[in-house]
Amino acid sequence: MKNNMKRILLLLTIAFLVSCTGQQDNNTSRESEHDDAEVSSVNKKEAPDQAIPGFSEVNIDEITPDTNAEGLDTQGIESQQVAYLFQKGTAAYDNNDFESGVQYFKQVIAKSPEDPRAYYNLGLGSFKLNEFHEALQAFSKAIQISPNHSLSIQYRGRVYYMLGDFVKCLEDYNSVVELKPNDPIAFYNRGTARGQIKDYLGAIKDFDRAIELDPEYADAFFNRGLANLNQGRLHDACYDWEKAYALGHYEAEKAIRGYCEGQGGE
Repeated sequence: MKNNMKRILLLLTIAFLVSCTGQQDNNTSRESEHDDAEVSSVNKKEAPDQAIPGFSEVNIDEITPDTNAEGLDTQGIESQQVAYLFQKGTAAYDNNDFESGVQYFKQVIAKSPEDPRAYYNLGLGSFKLNEFHEALQAFSKAIQISPNHSLSIQYRGRVYYMLGDFVKCLEDYNSVVELKPNDPIAFYNRGTARGQIKDYLGAIKDFDRAIELDPEYADAFFNRGLANLNQGRLHDACYDWEKAYALGHYEAEKAIRGYCEGQGGE
């Protein structure tokens, strides 16, 4: 009987180890704990029932197409046609018809190829359709025409994030922070990108600034908690997750249950 129990326990242990090796690092913060000697003290704690998620994704406000069709680089009747197409494109986006909107903005670009607003709007539609490479090209063209077009830079950073190119993502978010130094989303996004390349101290600094600008920024508290965890600062991480949970970030409860309960104020 004892030998049978030992076999069962051994099989359960092997099954658990196999399931752990299949987890993706983008969905957990546990793998980074094993990679970094700095957080060995955290690893001593019993693993949570369900691994906490990785960094919350970068944040973009609700889709905001540029609806201003004035001043497009056309004249006479053609200008009226372009303005009509532009308005039809933004109306399609308002109705969540991104496929039609993309086609309208392609027609706008064919008639007014040097207007960054048309490329920006084309990029938005492509992004919503998960056509990330097309979106990347459109946003890059808008930036080429207008280097300080902050919305195009911000969305291009998001596209790089979705493609897993966190270095280029960070470059764009550095630019957004310079252009929008009082925007909490800009600092949150840069902090999240820094977290993905394991620059946890830089990430904490950015999340600090985001929270300073918006004291109720739940995602910033949650991600700062993950950065603190990866720096071995469990007490600070638990504080951040408690704040995030109080502000409605319910994923934080998983982190609290997994790492903070029973800490006794450590």
